Amino acid sequence: MMQTRAQRDLILAEELVSEVERERDEVRRIYGGLCHSFPVLVRSCGLCQALAFSKDKETASGGHDSSDHSRAHHLLLRHVGRLLAVSEDDPLKAVREAGVVEYMLHTRRILSAWVYFKRFAVSILKVAGAGREDGGT
Repeated sequence: MMQTRAQRDLILAEELVSEVERERDEVRRIYGGLCHSFPVLVRSCGLCQALAFSKDKETASGGHDSSDHSRAHHLLLRHVGRLLAVSEDDPLKAVREAGVVEYMLHTRRILSAWVYFKRFAVSILKVAGAGREDGGT
């Protein structure tokens, strides 16, 4: 059976967000918040800068919950890489080295598919907004 790209993206997003469901509560909450805020970051400063932000947070140390934040950003980067069919280890490098047309396609792909990540953050992870659990104000 032939599937549309939207159908494939929906299935992949559900699979990837479901993997996060097995993580610690705080990682799930942070990742769910990132699902809501990541497209805003992409729109405001571009895909490359948004990925650089997550890469920095993934490798940052310090703070009382830095390992949870690092893990959540690591998962986001892996999921972006998987969605774009580039390196899951370093999607930033693949995006940074892309030509103009490919960069634009990557950006559009993320923005169109990320809607599913946001929806599954709500339904699977129970995170209704950036850092808010379902039912929060």
